[in-house]
Order: sequence, then C-alpha cells, then structure tokens
Amino acid sequence: MTSRLVQLLLAGMMLLLAAGSADAQTKTRLKIFSATDTSAIQAIIDAFEARYPAIEIDYSEYNTSELHEIIKSKPLDVDVVISSAMDLQTDLINKGFGQPFRPQNFDDLPAWSNWLGTLYGFTYEPVAMIYNKAAFAKRPLPSTRSELAAMIRDDSAFFDGKIGLYDISLSGVGYMFATQDALRDGQFSRVLETFGRAGAQTYCCTSEIVGRVTEGDLVFGYNVIGSYALAAAQKEPRLGITLFSDYALVMTRSAFVMHNAPHPNEAGLLISFLLSKEGQSIIASSSSLLPLQGEGHTPASVALLKSSRALLPIRLGPGLLTYLDDMKRARFLSDWRSSMIDATNNN
Repeated sequence: MTSRLVQLLLAGMMLLLAAGSADAQTKTRLKIFSATDTSAIQAIIDAFEARYPAIEIDYSEYNTSELHEIIKSKPLDVDVVISSAMDLQTDLINKGFGQPFRPQNFDDLPAWSNWLGTLYGFTYEPVAMIYNKAAFAKRPLPSTRSELAAMIRDDSAFFDGKIGLYDISLSGVGYMFATQDALRDGQFSRVLETFGRAGAQTYCCTSEIVGRVTEGDLVFGYNVIGSYALAAAQKEPRLGITLFSDYALVMTRSAFVMHNAPHPNEAGLLISFLLSKEGQSIIASSSSLLPLQGEGHTPASVALLKSSRALLPIRLGPGLLTYLDDMKRARFLSDWRSSMIDATNNN
C-alpha cells in the first residue's frame, strides 16, 4: 500500500471519527472550480458532505474555456478542478497544475479514463445528436454522418438556419469534439461544409442548443453532451436523442487535485468518492451525468448507449494536446470558419 493511499485512508478515518462533533468544529472548506453545471452535480456534493461532515464544498462554475484560462493565468487556492474538456484538462496536467494521487479503487478504472496517476475521468458520456420530434415525425433519422449530410443536401429548405452547433471558438468541449471528428472521419470536412451551406447556427453551450431544439427553432443539434441531452429528453417529450452508428464519441468528465491545493487529502477523498461504488451509484441515480462504471447505468442510459454499434471513448493523454498547439489551433479554427462562413452566430 502506497504512503499516499495510507495518508488518504487515515484522513478518511479521522474525518469519520470527527463526524459526531463536526458541528462544533470549524469545517474544512474544499474549493472546487468546475465546468459542470451546478444542478448536474449538486446531489453528488450533498452526498459527499453527508459522508464527510467535517468537509464543506465551495463550488464555483465556469465554462470550459474560461476555467482553463483562469487556472493557467492566476495564482489560486483551489483544491479540485473538474471539466468536460478532456484536452484542456490534459493540457493543465502537462503544464504541472496537478499533483499525483492514487484513488482507492485505482486498479478497477479503465486505462483510457486516467492519465499519469493525476487526472481521473469519472463519467461515461456519449456525444449525441438531439432533434425535435415533431420535425422528424415524417422523416427518418440519419444513422450516419454521411446520411445526415445527404438529407441536408436533398432538402435544404427544411434544414436552412435550423441546425445547431457549438461555437468552437467559445466552447472548449465543442472544440474538442470537432477536432476528434476531424481525426476520426476523413470526410468530416464535407459534412461541415454541408452544415455551413445550410446556415447552421452556433452557440456557446449545450443548454442553448437543447432549448432551441425543444422549441422548434432548430430541427437538430449536432455533437451535444449526451448526458445533458438525455436528462432534458426525459423531462421534455418534444426532444429526442440519438447516437450515430458510424461512430459515437464518448467523453469522460475529469478531475484532478491542484498542485498547490490547500487541502490535498480532502481533495483526494472527493475524487475517490466520485470513483467509488457509492459515488458512481449517486451519479447514476441522482444526477444528470452518466457514471463511468457500467453497472451504475439506468435503463434509459443503457438504451442510449446500446443505440450505437461503435462507441469510441476519447482517451485521456498526450494525444489530446495535438490541436492545442497554437499554430494548429489557429489553422483548425480558420478552416472551420471557412466551412461555416454562411452560418450565423447567435451569441
């Protein structure tokens, strides 16, 4: 057993022993900077605070790109950083902003979901297409990206101005999805050009795309975070969700302990909790996220994941740094804008 793990176990035991008198003590204030919607993670925070009464969570929410820049540019007393932008998280670890930490069930974790014993994914979230059910009531759903592009070309009037995408210059996770498409699909530039000719609309956030599709302002949204879309579809009968069968990217929301965390032991306890059976069960049952470990999935998320024959998890690691190079990023954004020159940015 590593000395680091021993420290964490001892810290957990001490916190549990102190639980009965926690109200009379000064609580440890664990500061989290995150790019996960507060509403999506609140149940997990509540469960962790109930499990460790001597710890109080101070949670601050940002978008993915904003969070990345804040961590890089300012000296901060932050304990844990959480984000869906796997490439930006990898970049922060590569630049030394994380510290090594081994969670209690490290050996049970998928190899693709962690990197350098420092960065840990705790969700399994497919990248999906959401659509307005009424709009597609009399037309088939596309099963592949090439089918989608053909549908748009064949009925341009129906799709004109009614396709929703992330603005990848604003959305860190949107940029990552776009670069992964470029790596996985040699023909994707043609699909993007089809979106551009159809006057696709661009947005900063999943919630904006979901809302516009639900209201019928858009007929579909491409490459949205599947967990958020599934949660919305379960509440809103006008909204549908599907995965492509040529390939369906899967992202993991990742967390790490800051290199200068004021409370590294407690930060480690939080990440271990996220990855534990208890934490994964709470993610599955009481949040709008999807758990990393398969046994925690609900019937709805199981059905979604089974709807594609080709789920492709994005691997944490140095491969995600390729398109973060300044020159490559500038070129990719320039090519993307050229393809989308007819699109209208609503933000």
